[in-house]
Amino acid sequence: MTTPPPRTLADVTVHPLRERAAFEEADDVLGRTIWARQVDPDRDTDLLHFWMNKPHVEEYWCMAWAPDLIRDYLQRHHDDPTRSAYVGFVDDDPVGYLEVYDPVHDVLGAHYPVQAGDVGAHVLIGEEEYLGRYSVALGFAVNRFLFRRPDVRRIVGEPDVRNHNFLSLLAFLGYRKQSEIDLPDKRAALMVCERRPFERLSSRRRRTAR
Repeated sequence: MTTPPPRTLADVTVHPLRERAAFEEADDVLGRTIWARQVDPDRDTDLLHFWMNKPHVEEYWCMAWAPDLIRDYLQRHHDDPTRSAYVGFVDDDPVGYLEVYDPVHDVLGAHYPVQAGDVGAHVLIGEEEYLGRYSVALGFAVNRFLFRRPDVRRIVGEPDVRNHNFLSLLAFLGYRKQSEIDLPDKRAALMVCERRPFERLSSRRRRTAR
């Protein structure tokens, strides 16, 4: 029998484990701290199962799976040296999920000319209350986290062309649409964010927040 997802976040056992933070920054606009740690498949399966079964996530991720399948998925990413996955928090509230990958070793790499310094990212905000203005702060934080690696020159993504809200957010964060591509599971927009334009955009936002 299929295990139903929890009804609310209060029904999920959350493990912040802030001592494991891979990234942490204070957001002056929100007056709160955004941070992330790597996914622990044993501890985070229930949380991801909860998020993946939410309608606003399932529509584009198509992963409303049983918990054991979610855990297998997280474990594969944990064991793959070309990928890493993170749970994102605002203070102690879990808010979203981030996958980082090498496009050369992903299906995306067969659909565009990968450049040295490209890194791919998949992002979801699981908690609806953190959509809207929070999504801008979270997006800036994700980009700053990825560009902390000196070898990263561009962040690439392939959101569904129907996901207009997310595409608008990416444009606000400095991403530019390069083309539309047909992936096995969707028609996608190839979105690219370059380091220097983003750093200028991020600096302007921080100056405005002061």
